[in-house]
Amino acid sequence: MIHPFQDHVHPAPFWSVLRTYRVGLLRVDLQAGFTVAIFAIPQVMAYALLAEVNPIHGLYAAMVVSIVAALWGSSPHVNSGPTNSASLLTAAALSVYMGNGNYMQIVFLFTLMVGIIRMMMGLVRMGSLVHFVPESAFLGFTVGVGSMIALGRLHHLLGIEKSTASWFPAQVADKLSRMGDLNPHALVISCISLSLIIGLQRYTRKLPVALIVIVLGILYALWIPGNEVLRVGDQSSVPSGLPSFAMPTFSFELLKNLWSPALAVALIGLMEAVSIGQALAIKHKQHLNFNQEFFGQGLGMIVSSFFQGIPGSGSFGRSALMEQSGAQTRFANVFCGIFTGLSLLFLPRLLNLIPMASLAALLLYIGIRLIDPKRIKRVWRTSRGDVIVMLSTAIVTVFVKIEYGIFTGIILGAMLFLNRSRNLRIFEVLPSPNGSFVERPYVPGSGHQRSAVVAVSVHGELFYGVAHELMEQLNEIANVQAPEVIVLRTRRAFSIDYSCWNAILDFAEAFQARGGKVFLTGIDAHTKQTIHDAHAHKWLPDEQLFTSSGTMMESFATAMKQAASEIDDPLTISGVWRDWLENPVVVTEEQVREIQKFLNGD
Repeated sequence: MIHPFQDHVHPAPFWSVLRTYRVGLLRVDLQAGFTVAIFAIPQVMAYALLAEVNPIHGLYAAMVVSIVAALWGSSPHVNSGPTNSASLLTAAALSVYMGNGNYMQIVFLFTLMVGIIRMMMGLVRMGSLVHFVPESAFLGFTVGVGSMIALGRLHHLLGIEKSTASWFPAQVADKLSRMGDLNPHALVISCISLSLIIGLQRYTRKLPVALIVIVLGILYALWIPGNEVLRVGDQSSVPSGLPSFAMPTFSFELLKNLWSPALAVALIGLMEAVSIGQALAIKHKQHLNFNQEFFGQGLGMIVSSFFQGIPGSGSFGRSALMEQSGAQTRFANVFCGIFTGLSLLFLPRLLNLIPMASLAALLLYIGIRLIDPKRIKRVWRTSRGDVIVMLSTAIVTVFVKIEYGIFTGIILGAMLFLNRSRNLRIFEVLPSPNGSFVERPYVPGSGHQRSAVVAVSVHGELFYGVAHELMEQLNEIANVQAPEVIVLRTRRAFSIDYSCWNAILDFAEAFQARGGKVFLTGIDAHTKQTIHDAHAHKWLPDEQLFTSSGTMMESFATAMKQAASEIDDPLTISGVWRDWLENPVVVTEEQVREIQKFLNGD
């Protein structure tokens, strides 16, 4: 498997597909692109409203990003454009600028910043960094975002005025307190729309459910007398025609204020795109180049910012539908963008007639679907630490600030990881009658026999968090078991940082001063050279260093024999080691493979 850090960004990844493109592929890609466009048009309009902008900017973004990200991305199925989380994050990040006469220019600058961050992450090959975001943090964020999406459009669902409160929980409370002023027609449209979406959900692969709901909402609004229901055109009219090229307004003050939320949008969007892209790539036995996908997503956002688009990413729902509709190549998403653009030319009057209550019902359903009870239960039953990360992320997202939510999860996840990693795993190695070796952990209250030679093995990550504990444990071994030689096996230590090397070298120096020796086994040539470069060979000379060989435990066995030969009184060596030294048995690699086959039932 190719590691994400090794995936290069290709300047024209679409060219290899274009060279072998056939008429048969064109037919299925056109069909898939048209199907997804039908579903996408009402959805991206709803997401634009979620971002507190004219629905036209959602359509502009869906058209541009779908085409550009498809051509320069990696996945043939990921459909890019406005998404629920990106729109909600955008609205939250830019809320302080609403009412500003230059507000839309700030939105387009924000889109540009998100795009640049994503594209740069692809260019410097940081594709696998998304894996450092804990799954529990992402789950908590989606719970928080889902709650905000579901409840954020209550005023359109009920047909009441929007709340003036800035804090989200206060907005919800204010809207619920004014339920007595609701518009019955808006409520009827909302309830019918939501019922149809839920009732027809099982047929989404065959029917454009969202489009059906929107059309029925338009017919109802036209049927009732007067202008009783708020429509899209009443709030912000959708103009006819394609977007024009325009430069976003630059401001160093805005760049300074917006970089943090832009980073949050970029990171969350990349997680969405990579998650759905990876799932579909595995299903179709394809390779997803994370860095290329980052580059394509970023370039799509950059181009979109010059054509009045809002931030977005890869969409779970639209990408899955693209795959289910039979899309074969990346050009299916290109056609989706083209069909979205055609709707701007021929359907603007119809788009203006859409009731806001219909779009609000669609958002309510999307928000509810984001909350996955099965995954929440699984986290609850498997890891209390991850439950803390999930709940904290969700609470901060809803009650503090949405862009702080994911960063809270990342920080808490890192803290929990460091706390778990702080548990030093150190064992005394002892021989067993069958010729293998057993490991007895050093834990509080455990008794370990005195011996002139003590064998110790360290496991896992030896980093600064365990350096002090490592030094204390080695000193305790020296004091309690009173060895003359300590054989320290590092073969099962994944990595050793400066702090732990410093602890080992300081102990070797102090132990030598009291007449003892430290033998290191399981090391490689690089580690041996590092000890020389650190001028530590005074305490760890070459004859006390044993490099790994092809035979399992061979260097360790050699070190034990050498250590025993340096003991003046063999009776001071523990009995089990004396017995082994009389008849040393080393398990070969072939024996290890045979044992593994037996355990696997082969």
